[in-house]
Amino acid sequence: MSTAKPAPARSKPLPSAVQRAASALRDMAMSREVGELLGSEEELMASLGVSRPTLRQAAALVAQDHLINIRRGVNGGYFAALPSSMTVARMAAIYLQSRKAGLAEVIHAVDPIRTELARLASRNRDPEARRQLEEFLEQEQQAGDAREDYRAFLRAERAFGRVLGAMSGSEVLSLFLGIVYDLSALIGRDVDVYHKRPERVALYRAHRNRMAAAILEGDEEMAVLATKRCTAIVTEWMQEDMAGRGFAAGEAPAAARAGPQ
Repeated sequence: MSTAKPAPARSKPLPSAVQRAASALRDMAMSREVGELLGSEEELMASLGVSRPTLRQAAALVAQDHLINIRRGVNGGYFAALPSSMTVARMAAIYLQSRKAGLAEVIHAVDPIRTELARLASRNRDPEARRQLEEFLEQEQQAGDAREDYRAFLRAERAFGRVLGAMSGSEVLSLFLGIVYDLSALIGRDVDVYHKRPERVALYRAHRNRMAAAILEGDEEMAVLATKRCTAIVTEWMQEDMAGRGFAAGEAPAAARAGPQ
C-alpha cells in the first residue's frame, strides 16, 4: 500500500511590484475625471511606495490601456484618461482579422446587433436624439445620387451607426457595432459587395433610410423588418459574388472563412 503523500497544491505567484503599481494606477485613473492630474512622478512614487523604474514600467502598461496620459517637463505629470470606443473597436477588429474573420462573419454579426439597436432606438423619444437622426436623413435626401459614391456611402454608413448607437442608449451594442464596422473596413475590396456597384449602394441606402424613418416614427416592428431586409440583401449579394468566383453556396473564400488556418 502506497504511503506517498499527494503533492501540495501550487499557490498562485504573487503579483510583482510593477503589476501591483499598475493595478493601483488603473484604479486611480478610473476613479477620476478625464484629464484630472493623478500626481507628479515623485508624488506617485511616494504614494505607491515604488521606485522610479517600477513606476515607469507600471505607467507604460496602463498607458497601453489608454487610461493615463503622461506629460514630461513643466506642468507635467500623470493624468487620467479613457480609451475611446474607436480605439477599442480598432484593436478588436485587428484581432479578428488576424483570426481570419471575414465578410460572412461580419454580416452575420451585424444583423442581431443592428436589429436590437433599431428596436431600442425606436423606443427613444428624446428630442436631441431624434434631432440627430432627422439631420442624418435630411443630409441623405440632400445628397441624392452623390451618396452612391463609394467613399461617401461608407462615411454615411459610419455616421448612421454612431447616431443609431447614441439613440439606442446601449454603449455595449454601440461598441460591438463599431468593431464589426472596423473589421469590414480591414477586409479587402475584392470581397466588398459594394465596391464599384453603385446600384447596390443605392438599394441598400433606400432600405437603411426606411429603417431610419421607421425609428423616427417609433415603429419598432417596421424598423426591425427594414434592418433584417438590409442584412438579407447583403447576404444575397455576397452569395452571388462567391458563386461568380467559383464557390458553391455556403462555401467561402479564404478571406471570408473564420478561424485560424
